[in-house]
Amino acid sequence: MPSRYRKKATLFLNFELVKALVRTFILSLSIGTLLPMKAPAQESSEEFQRISVVPVLGYTEETQYQFGAMAILFFKPSFEGGTISELDLSCYGTSRNQITGSISPKFFFLRDRLATDIDIHYENWVGNYFGAGNNPDYNEFRKFDRETFYIQALVEANFGTSQWLPAFKYGPYVEINHTSIEFQAYHGDIEKPQNTNGWRNGIGYHFSLDTRDNTNWARHGYLVQWGHYFYNKGLGDYSYTQQELDIRGYSEFIWNTSMAVGLLWQRVTGGAPFDKLAGSDGLKRFRGVEKNYFYGNQALFLQAEFRKKLFWRIAGDIFFEGGKTGDYFSDLMRNKWHRSLGFGGRFALNQKENLYARCELSWVDFKNIGMTMYVRDAF
Repeated sequence: MPSRYRKKATLFLNFELVKALVRTFILSLSIGTLLPMKAPAQESSEEFQRISVVPVLGYTEETQYQFGAMAILFFKPSFEGGTISELDLSCYGTSRNQITGSISPKFFFLRDRLATDIDIHYENWVGNYFGAGNNPDYNEFRKFDRETFYIQALVEANFGTSQWLPAFKYGPYVEINHTSIEFQAYHGDIEKPQNTNGWRNGIGYHFSLDTRDNTNWARHGYLVQWGHYFYNKGLGDYSYTQQELDIRGYSEFIWNTSMAVGLLWQRVTGGAPFDKLAGSDGLKRFRGVEKNYFYGNQALFLQAEFRKKLFWRIAGDIFFEGGKTGDYFSDLMRNKWHRSLGFGGRFALNQKENLYARCELSWVDFKNIGMTMYVRDAF
């Protein structure tokens, strides 16, 4: 599932389910990826993959049975060597009456000097609230039912910089978000958060230095990105700011293995809703847990991953992640690290674009097993 689809992380799988889940995942991807449509041979000397369809099939303790589908449409670039535009369509439900759907176009214009990344997302989701802080208790939580609709739009451009600094990009960010949360039964002494329902609308900016050879599975280069986003009661129901520093590096390693390392620092100030604070997302940053399993006003994540193509469309990875949160910077530095060690299998949906679907198992804090299903790399 696309990197932007936040509620698809899984939590605490029983060991006896792992083998069956992996077999189901690989089988479903095999079926879906063998459906791609090709462009007519006369259009190009090289065949171009137009679409990839992926069934969503699986089981987790958070969702129970999952069922649905995802389709990725690919569009030829307007010039030789240009970046391929994509349109992601996703919809799935669960046996716990959770549903989610997304439309996510990512298009490139003006010889790749302008890019738009839009996510239109709806979900009606049952989740668990573990309370604020860096030290949650798995056995203490409140269940909640959340209904969310949001539109996030990010624009990247390099006008005026393409000659002297082609890797530099900048642009605006806009989010329109309406969320309603109803808390239900609780286990343990967990108080309800104060800020929950309403509009979370904001605008902001970002800029980056990006030398990656590919935005899916990068093998060379680096990304340094800064984002600053402002949410105000003049636009919605809350006033707060979000800041984020994202640093990633990529290189070749021994035995034709790719190595990726990453650092992410997040900071939120003001009266943000609990699900907008800095913390784990369970999908890209600290995989295998529910979103905001641990969270606070600031969060720090370190990641390292080794990726290798094996045969046919199959690849694999092993990874290590560390993460922690705090109310302020000195508190963040003193708090203990959450650690996760894991591995996964990958199936190529578009080999030319290095686009893979992945299924990964995580050993969270060396105590619990988590599982993640996703399309594209975590970082």
